[in-house]
Parts: sequence; structure tokens; C-alpha cells
Amino acid sequence: MPARGSPVVGRGGDRRWIVPAAILVFIQYAAAIVITHAVRFTGRPPTLKYMMIALVISLVGGSIIALPKVWRFWREGESSPVARLVRESDLGAVASYLIGFQVFALQMGALTWLKEMLPVIVPFWADPPLAAVDRAILGTDAWRLIPELLIHPLDVVYVTWAPVTTIAINLILCLKPSEAKTRAILAYFLTVGLMGVCGQYLLSSAGPVFYDRLFASHQFADLLTRIDAHAPVVDRTVHYLWASYMDHVDQLGIGISAMPSLHVAVAAWFALAIPAFWPRLRVPAWGFWLVIFVGSFALGWHYFVDGVAGTLGAVGCWRLPGRRRSADEVTIAVNQVAAAA
Repeated sequence: MPARGSPVVGRGGDRRWIVPAAILVFIQYAAAIVITHAVRFTGRPPTLKYMMIALVISLVGGSIIALPKVWRFWREGESSPVARLVRESDLGAVASYLIGFQVFALQMGALTWLKEMLPVIVPFWADPPLAAVDRAILGTDAWRLIPELLIHPLDVVYVTWAPVTTIAINLILCLKPSEAKTRAILAYFLTVGLMGVCGQYLLSSAGPVFYDRLFASHQFADLLTRIDAHAPVVDRTVHYLWASYMDHVDQLGIGISAMPSLHVAVAAWFALAIPAFWPRLRVPAWGFWLVIFVGSFALGWHYFVDGVAGTLGAVGCWRLPGRRRSADEVTIAVNQVAAAA
């Protein structure tokens, strides 16, 4: 199925998203360093681990693309299929593909670092009002609305969030430079940067699965019993995150935060970005978002309003670098933010 996108970006190509994305990540690290020194935080981000994983993923993804071409060259009688592949490859595109994965990894390192410091800077305070808003809107806790028989399937499907979004990023990075590609990638960095950092610092919360431990409560005891019985992946992850939170261990994927839901926000980005290139995937893409949204509160990770906020935030970030908005304008805006910081 051929990819559909806007015309190829003019002069600059992939640099039109690499530069502003790198600036956004730099701002996140600058903020993390300032916060670290301000509170004398001793933890360090597992950035190198993320970069190594990104390198492996990018090499595997590149090999999956390259090997069929090498095979075809060999079948055509080419004596040196690898050499021919190198000759015919766009080395600039290969470089932007590899660099792109590393910029994504750097942002994940910054996000993990900032999330780890979140309860030190802004102790969890928003859980009681968020739970109250859920009950006011829905008449009960959101997780109670989902039948118990769906909990185990959701527990299994929810973990596909990471590989599905990673594959989506891989596919988009492989595309030729275009306005659509620039928009999609910048929207991702804005979503993770604004939703995953600014939003979570403004509304510091841990989520229903951690509510009782943090607030000496029994409001979510039934939820924890259900998770223990039907959601083994969530149960193990909760223990992992809580141990990391208590011991301040620097590991991959640590950090507790609920509002807004970054899982739902990135799933919404996925639902917006994938159809921009492959329109026939619109329904399954939004279906993926729906499953992640429902799973986010059914499994107790988030309140219902967390997912709503994450979705609306992702839509806003998608609209910011719009189709007709010049990527140069986005770069200028990011430079202005950097100067102000």
C-alpha cells in the first residue's frame, strides 16, 4: 500500500524536523539539569540505555528494509549485492533515519529523568480532585464501568502500546521528506514534551493503582483486588514502579504520573499520524486509540479525565505544526522558547 503524503519538502529535507525536534529535546534536558541542581537530586537518566536500544531497533528496522533488496539484487545476478545497495542508497536519508531514532531515545531519557523527579518537585496532590471529577461525570469510578471479563484481554493488549508506536515511528522515519512527515514527527515531540512533562508537572498525580498507598486510603481496594486476580502484567509493573519510586533506582521506564495520560496521548497521535500516510488504516488506528484509552482507566493506571486530557492535548499538538505551516516557522518558535528559557 503506497504511502500518501504532501509534496516533498523543499530545501532542507529531514532537517526541517530534526532541528526543531533536537531543540525541544535540548530544552527538556536543560530544564531537567536546572531542576536537578535546584533540589540536589542525585538520580541520573538512563539515556545511554535508551540510545543503545534505539540503535538496535533502527539497525533491525533498516535490515528488514535492506535485506529484500539485497536478495533481489542477488537473484538478478549481481556479484556484489551489498555494494550495489550502498551505491544506490540515499546516505542522507539513512543518516536522518538513524539520527531520528537517537533523538527519540534522547527525549525518552529526558522524560524518564523528569518523571522521576516529579514527586520531589511537585508532590502528588491532584489524585483526590481527579477521582472526584471522574465520579461527578460518570457517577462512579471509571474502572467499575468495564466488565471484569475484559480485564485480562486489556492487560495483554495494553502492553502492545510500546511496540505499535515504535513500529509507527520506524515506518514514518523511513518515508521521504514531506510536509506530512515533518508534521507527524514534530507533533510527536510536542505531544511527549508538553503532555509528558509540562502537563504532568502542572497536575501531579499518581493514578488509581497508587492512590491508596499514597493517601492512606482504601478507596481503590476493589480495583487492586481485581488487578491481582485478572491483570498480572499490571500487577507486576505496579510493584516495579513502586519499588523504583521508593528506592530511587535509575532504570528504564520508571516514573509515576497519571494526568494527562501519555499512553493515550501518543495513541491519539498514532491515530492521527498513520492515516495521514495510509488512509485505509484510519479505522484500526482509531481502534488502537480506543483500546488504549479504555485500558488506561480499566486497568487503574489513569482516571477517565486523564485520557480525555491526553487525547485533546495530542490533537492540539497535531494541529500546531499544521499541513500549511512552514517547518521553518516551527523552528523559529522553538528557538524563541529556548531563548526565553
